[in-house]
Amino acid sequence: MRNRFNRRSFLLLGTALVFTIGWSAEAYAQEQAQAPMSLEQCRDLALEHNKQIQMAQADAVASDYLVQSAKTKYLPRIDFAGAWINPGDRALRPFAIDFNIPGVTPPGLSIPLDFISVAPKEIYTGGFTLRQPIFMGGKIVEANKMARYTSDLAHEKVKMKEADVLATVDEAYWRVISVQEKVRLAQTYKSLLNHLVQDLENVYAEGMTTRNEVLKVQVKQNEAELTLVKAQNGLQLSKMLLGQIIGLEAEQIELDSEIISEEQLSSRFLALESSNAERAEIVMLRSKLALTESARRMVKSQFLPNVFLTAGYNWVEPNIYKGSQNNLGGDWMVGIGVQVPILTWGDRIHQVHIADQEVAKAELELQDAQEMITLQVQQNRFKHAEALKKMELTKLSKEQAEENLRITKNNLLEGMNNVRDILEAQTMWEKAASEDIDARVEAAVTLSELEKTTGALYQYATEHTKAQEEK
Repeated sequence: MRNRFNRRSFLLLGTALVFTIGWSAEAYAQEQAQAPMSLEQCRDLALEHNKQIQMAQADAVASDYLVQSAKTKYLPRIDFAGAWINPGDRALRPFAIDFNIPGVTPPGLSIPLDFISVAPKEIYTGGFTLRQPIFMGGKIVEANKMARYTSDLAHEKVKMKEADVLATVDEAYWRVISVQEKVRLAQTYKSLLNHLVQDLENVYAEGMTTRNEVLKVQVKQNEAELTLVKAQNGLQLSKMLLGQIIGLEAEQIELDSEIISEEQLSSRFLALESSNAERAEIVMLRSKLALTESARRMVKSQFLPNVFLTAGYNWVEPNIYKGSQNNLGGDWMVGIGVQVPILTWGDRIHQVHIADQEVAKAELELQDAQEMITLQVQQNRFKHAEALKKMELTKLSKEQAEENLRITKNNLLEGMNNVRDILEAQTMWEKAASEDIDARVEAAVTLSELEKTTGALYQYATEHTKAQEEK
């Protein structure tokens, strides 16, 4: 037989339940009103402070220096070389010394016998050598192109890393929002049960219900307490993860507790449709293809001769140019050098074939990436559409659960339901509200994934960089 409350007790209980929902929501909103951060603020902080991005930027700066280094190959090189020699006792023996230091003394320079017989034990020599490339078979041109392509790759890698970080920020941001909403929901549910227990104990004291009814609600109250503790711990961990990405401590992170709305999703989706950004991966693969093509031309340049201008001025003491006088003497030289490959036993041909295969591989990688990106975009469009539909259904389920809870309360007031009925209605409402939170967050996350696959996150990072440069 069901235990019944009198009409006055049920009215008090229903009023308490309604008041608790409103009070809990208002109190939580006031608690979270401390300068909440938006998704855009979290994104900007990550772009400015994330260490992975900074490492990629360091590589990009190094690649710029590589470009400048490659340009110097067009210019002449000037070297200095010198030597000090102590011939010892051999200087007194009756033979000539072929004294030729590459790049310092003129080729074929020999110290005559009369110089040897009277030479001091110390000989000083030095000189400058200039070498100017004239025609190197295209090697220098291709080396400069390859340096530029490498630099392009490094800069696009920065964009790709920025997009990866932005996607991670979005996911972490919405995880915090989700858990934050679950904490709010758990607090509300716990407050409902607390007031229900208090009212039931009052009614039990009047002898209008059984102790078993009170215990049922107290069990639910304990479960709600544990759920709240888990949610609060999860919120702290989620904030720590987000803080690690954006460079803040968990205690510094306060997010807007307003869950994302259909209007926000719609505006972001419209902005996404108007975006014409290109994935950094595609730009990188194009640069890689150009790099392999340039490398192939570099290999083919091995078949061509190398021509260079060489000049220099050399000094030696004692002065062999004026009868081995004990002073410094010098002479200059200038010439044209030519290096022509003759026979390498097919090594150059094999190297060309290897380069051809690298080019073919790069072309296939580009085609494959373009096809995969097209597939990813379509998949993420489907995922986002499904998430929107799920959000629509969970919203309806939540409204139905709220209506069911309202009807159950009214029936309780009329004496048509018992405690178990109201507990079941509250549980259904809590589950529906939780699923509604999950669906909204899923819709936001799938939209971020779609923004990444279509290239919109790359555009966001580029616009952020331009704004920072203009400041």
